Amino acid sequence: MKKIILLIFVLCGSVSLFAQSRKMTLKGECSPTRNGEKLYLLQGSEVPCDSAVVEKGKFEFPLKGIQPEEVVIVRVNKDGKQESVLLYLDYCDTYLKLSEETYNLYNTNFIKCTISGNPTDSVVREINDIFLGGTTWLEKPDIAIEKLRAAAKRHDLASAYALRKYNQFVFEHGLASEVKESLEQMSPTVKMSAAGRELQEHYNRYVRLAPGAIAPDFALNTPGGELLSLHEYIKGKKLVLIDFWASWCAPCRKEGENVKAIYEDYHAKGFDVLGVSLDTKLEAWKKAIEEDGITWGQISDLKGWKTPLTKLYDFLGIPCLYLVDGDGHIVAKDIRGEKLREIVAEFCK
Repeated sequence: MKKIILLIFVLCGSVSLFAQSRKMTLKGECSPTRNGEKLYLLQGSEVPCDSAVVEKGKFEFPLKGIQPEEVVIVRVNKDGKQESVLLYLDYCDTYLKLSEETYNLYNTNFIKCTISGNPTDSVVREINDIFLGGTTWLEKPDIAIEKLRAAAKRHDLASAYALRKYNQFVFEHGLASEVKESLEQMSPTVKMSAAGRELQEHYNRYVRLAPGAIAPDFALNTPGGELLSLHEYIKGKKLVLIDFWASWCAPCRKEGENVKAIYEDYHAKGFDVLGVSLDTKLEAWKKAIEEDGITWGQISDLKGWKTPLTKLYDFLGIPCLYLVDGDGHIVAKDIRGEKLREIVAEFCK
């Protein structure tokens, strides 16, 4: 055990020293009319982690203690509004030419600029253009898939950035094997970067909740106060829909109409539903159950979004639907409408 711990310590130490030995600079130029102005560097927070002052139309960030990460460079215009540049740092010499022109995207004013010396940023920026520049990825997902597949084959920091940022799209479109291979081929430095570690976490969650995996068990109270567990509920049934919903969620209750119709058609053939409410008020939950004519099982911890189930089942929005078989294996997730009916019909013939 001591040898294993020592090996881990040596590995982490060598990676840290290797990262420190690599050079990372961030500098650039802008209009000399901005001399004396301050530029700020933000990293996952509204609080700046670094800054630079424009002198003779030039600027350079110290980057002391800063590791490669997705960052935002911010300046304040004459109207007091923020203008930004989204950037992906790596161990290289990144050089920016900031123009005075801006464009608005997602209620953010972005600075038109050119970036040189940073191939990692170029790769991720090209993928961002597909997802953030319009509806191309919705209309032609194959373009986005191929770009992400190509990024995955790099096995570098650009891979980690891109696959982490668009992980939901990646896993929904069958690129899990590409993520696995990329993680296996990444250098220790990339694996231990913030993007690398978070991508590994995303992959681990995907595997844990992928079709074929055993659905994590949990037990909560019914509206009547009785404790009911998922694994007990599904025993002896062909297929069970876990429906994460809430009385205040209009889309949930709309989808609930579809679920109710499917339940009525296939309950006698082995299909069942377990509603898991994200309500916080017992009476509101009970009222919705009565109004919607729900007759299947219902449970909740009445903690709303503070429930640990959001992490256990990895969802940020509702309705969130999981289909599991009688042995607890996940069959499908986030399936709605006619597709949900098709799967239930196939299982419960």
